[in-house]
Amino acid sequence: MKTRVIQVDPKAPQRDVITEACEVLRRGGLVAFPTDTLYALGANALDAAAVERVHTVKGRHHAKPLSVLVPSVDAARHLAAALPNGVLELMRAFWPGALTVVVKASPSLPGVLTATTGTVGLRLPAGTAAQALLTAFAGPIIGTSANKAGGADPADAKTVQKAIGGQIDLILDGGRVTLGVPSTVIDCTTEPARILREGAISRAALQGKIALA
Repeated sequence: MKTRVIQVDPKAPQRDVITEACEVLRRGGLVAFPTDTLYALGANALDAAAVERVHTVKGRHHAKPLSVLVPSVDAARHLAAALPNGVLELMRAFWPGALTVVVKASPSLPGVLTATTGTVGLRLPAGTAAQALLTAFAGPIIGTSANKAGGADPADAKTVQKAIGGQIDLILDGGRVTLGVPSTVIDCTTEPARILREGAISRAALQGKIALA
C-alpha cells in the first residue's frame, strides 16, 4: 500500500483536505493526523474491521482497549451506557483538552474496540485539525498514537511515515506538534472515580469536580 501524505493547515484546516480524510475513514481506511498531544492513528471507531486494522498496524495486543476521540459531549452520550451528572461535569469542564474519561461502554460498540472490557476511554482533543476532522466525520474516531506499540510518541508526519508508512491510507501533515504532558486518564466506572494516569489535568483540578479514590 502507498500511503498518501497531504498537507493540512493546523490552524485553519482546508475543507477539501478534511473531506478527503473523512471519505477515507468512511471506507474503512486509516488516517494519521495531528492532535494537541501527538499524531494519532484514526479509524472509524464503529467499524470493527477498521479497528482490527489499527491493532494489526500497531502490533498491539487485543487485550488493550483503544481510546476514542469524539466531536462533542453529546456524541459521547451515544458511546456510553450512561453518563452520570458528575461525569458530564468533568467533560464540560475539561473538554476540549487533555482528559480521557473511561466510562461504561454502550453494548453497541464493537468488542474489538473495548477489548471486551465493557468500558471505553473518550476524549475531545483541543487541536484545531483534529476537531475539524471529528466535526466533519460526525462520529467517533480511534485516537491511539500513530506508531508501533511501545514506540516513541510521534510528533510529526515524517516520524509516522517511518513507523507505519505503507500500512495506512493517509497522513495529514500539519507540521510538528509539541509533545507535552499526556492526557490524564480517569476511570469513572467506579465510585469514587480513580485516576489511572495523572497527566496534564492535575488531581487537584479533578477533585473540584468529582469524588476521587
